[in-house]
Amino acid sequence: MDRIAQQTNGAGFLKIWRLAESEKLKSQTLDKLALAPWRAAATNRLLPGTNLAALVRQNHSAALVRPLLDDLVKSEFYLEIREPKAGSPQIALAVLLDPKRAAEWDSNLQAVFGTLAAARKTPAAPPSTGWQIQSSATQLPPYLRHIEFTHAGAWTILGLSPDQNVVLSDVLARVQRAQVPFATAAGSDWIEAQVDLPRLSSAFSWDWDLPSQWPEISLDAVGSGDQLSTRARLTFPTPLQIKLDAWDIPTNLIHEPIQGFTAVRGIKDWLASLDWWKSAHPSETPNQVFAWSQSGSPFLVYAAAPLAHADKVMPSLGAQLMQSMNPMLASNRMGHWERSANSDGVIWRAPIITPFVQSIRVANNSFLFGGLSPYLLTNGLSPSVTIAEVLKGTNTVYFDREITGPRVEAWMYIGQLSRVILRRDQLSDNIASVNWFRGMGAFLAPTYTLAVRTGPHTISLTRSSTVGLTALELHALGDWLESPEFPWHPYSWVARLPALPVPKPPNGSKPSR
Repeated sequence: MDRIAQQTNGAGFLKIWRLAESEKLKSQTLDKLALAPWRAAATNRLLPGTNLAALVRQNHSAALVRPLLDDLVKSEFYLEIREPKAGSPQIALAVLLDPKRAAEWDSNLQAVFGTLAAARKTPAAPPSTGWQIQSSATQLPPYLRHIEFTHAGAWTILGLSPDQNVVLSDVLARVQRAQVPFATAAGSDWIEAQVDLPRLSSAFSWDWDLPSQWPEISLDAVGSGDQLSTRARLTFPTPLQIKLDAWDIPTNLIHEPIQGFTAVRGIKDWLASLDWWKSAHPSETPNQVFAWSQSGSPFLVYAAAPLAHADKVMPSLGAQLMQSMNPMLASNRMGHWERSANSDGVIWRAPIITPFVQSIRVANNSFLFGGLSPYLLTNGLSPSVTIAEVLKGTNTVYFDREITGPRVEAWMYIGQLSRVILRRDQLSDNIASVNWFRGMGAFLAPTYTLAVRTGPHTISLTRSSTVGLTALELHALGDWLESPEFPWHPYSWVARLPALPVPKPPNGSKPSR
């Protein structure tokens, strides 16, 4: 951030980064991260209103780690993780620091890692300078049994591994050869990343239940004028079996004023593989979905999927919705899905909203159609410019365009209502992430996202935005950062309210079923 702050590009991002609300959320998050390793899994919940800075000061190790996290925000760094053999990750972290900050990293990390069980500190193996700490404690994760610390040029380097750390050796060699720890110069990019999440989960035994077709992800982002330009490449392990049918956009259903519009195709095989969809026993599966949101209410959100015989699919789909969701809704006293009296679909009379799903014919085309509120047909024409942008790309898989500021506000209402329905504690009105949403809203420009199939194994994504994230992604980030069990679980997963008591039946009667 120190280097980015000196640039003229990304002015919109920097305005938001410099907000007081951003600073408060950043400090809160770094305090939580500093405390995380020393909060046991059974007691890792932080109560609302906890004075995190005080907790950091009271925990000697957390207090030593906390200023190092500030350096990772301010300074350029490079992180590499490899797994040469199963369950034995090797890690190297190189940080560009001035001599004073490098000296604090040296002393603080010696103190923190010196407390490990059965730890033994010795000088670093030649030709490196610095120190290494080895531990024979089997209760430690493998990557904490051999810790190395050294300097090379302006870079301070930390290595974690079960034994010999090849990654650290490679990083050191690159710094000594080219004065940078990465293989190629990063140029002007603010961030570059390559991540294989299944391998990462395996290396650290995180047991993430990721699909077998989960792609390897490469990503970079850089300031471009007032915006942030993001590029990503998804590389799948086997050829993509997706069919890109001609777009069948329900233009007669979509009317201005539009806050957001999403189009995706090639989803048939993925949707057909889902247990929930298979349980409905549909005779057909859609290959495209369109979703849009209108101004005027946060809950004017709709979606449509073209399907040749939507009217024949709707009965089984409606039955599956009622069967799978009504038990949970009943236990939370949130109404129930029922057959609609005005269509072939189902409707749910929920608090504030009235979600529905039905089949509909529009200009001789058939769609599955649903929304969070009764359909509002306005006098505004369909968004022809947006639709034209979707149609012009022959290999487009995904398109999304939103007016991000208003959508951030709308998702606040949708998110809070969803927590009520699912019996989750709501986000407090005055917490850091909610204040952050309010503070940034006026500075957020529209966000455009496009994903295109660029090869048998690859999908390439481009995005123009203010902070790199859509309104929904910002809310997911805020939900995670505010979790009492951050960084392990998001807020809406852990903030469960007690189950409602089962109503007692009147004397002499049986409970209704």
